[in-house]
Amino acid sequence: MKFVSIIAAAIFLVSCVTSHNSSQVAAGTAQEQSARTPSATSDLTGTFLGEGLYSNRTTGLRRPAMRIYLDRVQGESNSYHAVLVEYDQLLNMGLPYIAAQKAPALNKVIGYLDKIATRISAYKLIPSQKSGTYQMHNLEVRNGQIVPVLAPSMHLILDPANKESNPLAGATISGNPEGPISFPSESDEQMGSLKNLVDVLNISQYKLAAVIYKKAHLGSSWRGNWNDLEGSYLSEYGRFTDGVLELYSVNGQKRHKFIKTNTTKAKYFTNPKSAAIEGEYLTTEPIPKMYILTSANKVKTASDKEMTGRIGVFLDVFDASAPEAGGHMVTELAHINPQDPEDFMMYYEHPQHLKNVGVEPKK
Repeated sequence: MKFVSIIAAAIFLVSCVTSHNSSQVAAGTAQEQSARTPSATSDLTGTFLGEGLYSNRTTGLRRPAMRIYLDRVQGESNSYHAVLVEYDQLLNMGLPYIAAQKAPALNKVIGYLDKIATRISAYKLIPSQKSGTYQMHNLEVRNGQIVPVLAPSMHLILDPANKESNPLAGATISGNPEGPISFPSESDEQMGSLKNLVDVLNISQYKLAAVIYKKAHLGSSWRGNWNDLEGSYLSEYGRFTDGVLELYSVNGQKRHKFIKTNTTKAKYFTNPKSAAIEGEYLTTEPIPKMYILTSANKVKTASDKEMTGRIGVFLDVFDASAPEAGGHMVTELAHINPQDPEDFMMYYEHPQHLKNVGVEPKK
């Protein structure tokens, strides 16, 4: 992950972004979409930055930055599995992250980074009878499998006039009662100029995200190579001695081990429910890059009820693995509640990719 603090964002953007026109913003967005041009079959695989236009929302950001990750379904020519992420307020993320890197003692004062998203949900996209339109079916866990629900909850509508390399340019997701999600095209995006702190604070979340990704050379990834993802995961980014989750394998069997202690309080997690989770779980991957848990113990627990219906996904929302971005790669593991996109649990990979960190007892 890589973030820009409020002060850093102002200085960085004012000094580096004095006049970004629409083509520059689109280029920045395209760069973090895996630098891929769609084939003649209009492959949508990739990750795309968008904007929620939630005029009917009464709480939270009404125009949050959004991101969708799309992965073609194996054995199906034009269906996709998807993860949809709503970003939290971007300017709130940088300071705790930078403190964790440069001055960890400050985290005890300003807090740790534990919120980069406000909603995460998973879907299967199935082409509808109307060309360029996909039904978005929520995914759920059923009998050890991840399956789509019968009725679609939303629709992805591609722009038939799109001539850009970005296949989602001009697309819209409709059906959300709060409002649509838009994926701006190069022709309708105007950046304007950022000359002072007021400009930075007034910029939309989408435009701010586009600038951050472009200027910091960031990507965004949906990961799925388990061998690379094993190790210790933290309750909050920067709480380096708080390894509350261990991912490992035994004889080829993937496993989760949740560590519950009196040290890690509920407020130290992205979702306070995580504080009560404990025990070992067998981990299966019914869909590539999507995981579900089954208790490794015969005796059922309250943790089982909470975890076994969730869908786990590994995201590097701010992927700084490119050399020009610093070669820094930290993955977030989100366990999604299929019934409630706000009720996801998130754990943060140890920045040094350590294993068996455990939770340091109080001194």
